[in-house]
Amino acid sequence: MLRNTRRRRKLRYGNKSNTRHFQKGIGRYVVIAGLILIALQCAIFFIYSQGGGKNDSRGDHHNAKDPDSLLRALGRKNRKHKLYCKKHPHSIECQDEQHGQEQEQEQHYSHRERTVVETPNNNDHVQYENGLSSFDNAIEQNLQPMPFTLSEIKSDDLTHVSSEQSGVFQAYVIPDVSTFYQETPGSMIAKIPRYKGLAGKFINLSPQKLDLYWHSGQGDGVHIAGAGPMEAVGTATYIGHQFYFASPTNTRDIKQRFHVVSGNCIYVYDPFEDGEMSLGDISSHHFDKYVVQKKNLQFGNIYKQLTGRDWLALYPLRGPPMHKMWNADYFGQNHWVATAETHFIEEPPENLLHSVDSEQIHHHYKDSDERPLAEYRSKHDRLNMTMTVISCAPRAFEIKNFLSQVEVDHVVHMATGMKLSLSTTSGSDGSERRTDSDTRTSYNSWIRRDRSLIIDSIYRRAADLMRIDEALLRTRSKGERPDLDYLSDAAEELQLVHYSSGQQYTPHHDWGHPSVSKTRQPSRFATLLLYLNEGMNGGETSFPRYLNAHDAGVLDVVPEIGKAVLFYSLLPDGNFDDLSQHQAKPVIDGEKWLINLWTWDPRFR
Repeated sequence: MLRNTRRRRKLRYGNKSNTRHFQKGIGRYVVIAGLILIALQCAIFFIYSQGGGKNDSRGDHHNAKDPDSLLRALGRKNRKHKLYCKKHPHSIECQDEQHGQEQEQEQHYSHRERTVVETPNNNDHVQYENGLSSFDNAIEQNLQPMPFTLSEIKSDDLTHVSSEQSGVFQAYVIPDVSTFYQETPGSMIAKIPRYKGLAGKFINLSPQKLDLYWHSGQGDGVHIAGAGPMEAVGTATYIGHQFYFASPTNTRDIKQRFHVVSGNCIYVYDPFEDGEMSLGDISSHHFDKYVVQKKNLQFGNIYKQLTGRDWLALYPLRGPPMHKMWNADYFGQNHWVATAETHFIEEPPENLLHSVDSEQIHHHYKDSDERPLAEYRSKHDRLNMTMTVISCAPRAFEIKNFLSQVEVDHVVHMATGMKLSLSTTSGSDGSERRTDSDTRTSYNSWIRRDRSLIIDSIYRRAADLMRIDEALLRTRSKGERPDLDYLSDAAEELQLVHYSSGQQYTPHHDWGHPSVSKTRQPSRFATLLLYLNEGMNGGETSFPRYLNAHDAGVLDVVPEIGKAVLFYSLLPDGNFDDLSQHQAKPVIDGEKWLINLWTWDPRFR
């Protein structure tokens, strides 16, 4: 009887050994389940912190379309932070409440949308820009590694020798045109533009200065530019055009003729290659410049094999841009920027629109700071700007209502008291030069940033739009940007341009070719056009060679009051973008007013 009772207990409860094994088994399952749960939470956090899941659409997701909802969420986080700081006033994160708010702001917008700059001289990420944005192109997606080897160059008598050079370059490859329509790569074919223009780069590899002429086929040539020893000059040209290099002292002494052909932008005069001269007879200074140009040509051949286009810059002196570049993945893609540089909606009295003093122009405002003349501005804390992609190659964006009507009137009013001079075109070094009068027939004037607080605000708003530190758009004081070894600015003065009926600017590029002696190869990086009127017949801004799969014609942008157009002259790898060629079409009836803001990389002066 007792034995049966024990057996029943054993069957019901098990012995102590079985109980211990059972408990250990349950414990293992609990630990494993907990680890799995932790791993899932980490995976979900990682995906969303990388912009994955439903929000991964490169600036065109719900947040990009509704920045106000993000700002409201940010406000809720800031209120929680303030409550925490009331209870813990001596905690590290509350020592500086404003700093805490800025960090909350950065955390909310994720690491892809932080307003940081990675400079060539400093690998640390430092925040310099103002405003919030959907910027998510910190790492360019279309760069491909390009291994290269550049052979040595030496004179016959070995008095001059340069060594072989090898490396890997990150080259920008334009995406398949199908992706511009969010279609499968290879499913669409790019149209060949009807416009047959291109950028012409003419290199003088002789130790003498030469002049470049365009020849129509009859009579004397038209002078384009002077090319110094071992230097390059450029101009917009067409297939079939003819050019020649000639001596400055004797235009009949033609050194070499060039015939522009399809698919080739680069034309070289090299008397050493042809046996006219010997490298042993030139100075070391000229030989060093010759080596840079010759190796750059070798580099360009490798680059063209990978990318399909000419390398128009100068390797290794021209590196990738230091400034950020908005991505243009597909037509109609939207990005947004929320800036504290809100619209002026009422014109301040004249006594408040005097020139801006040095202290004001050099003041770096935080997003939370009240802006000057706030009583004449919009009552909203921020101005939300939407950028719409109108072209992927070249990268071009349209921003409506960038300027208010009051700001437009202010700019035009200032111009009426200025003496307008016949517009000139820029030389390679940023200097002005006159060209054939049929090229540009508009009139312009220049407006300094310190002309008024309204103009200063336009500069700051433009910096926020382009994700550039506003301090780079003016001269700086020592210590203001310790990561940079120069104080000069990266922007030209605003150029106000007026086109009357019949006036135009034929297809051209905004960039030129810096001297080989310029170690960082400064050049125009981006163009921001701001339209001041509308309703004229003609006067469109035209991109005649934009890459698309639907139309072999041009992309026309119709002027609208306050609208801005942003496009880049450089590619993400530092090459000049030949497709950025654009035109101001003739005004048929009426007149056209606009202002240009040219930003340079790395600097203007």
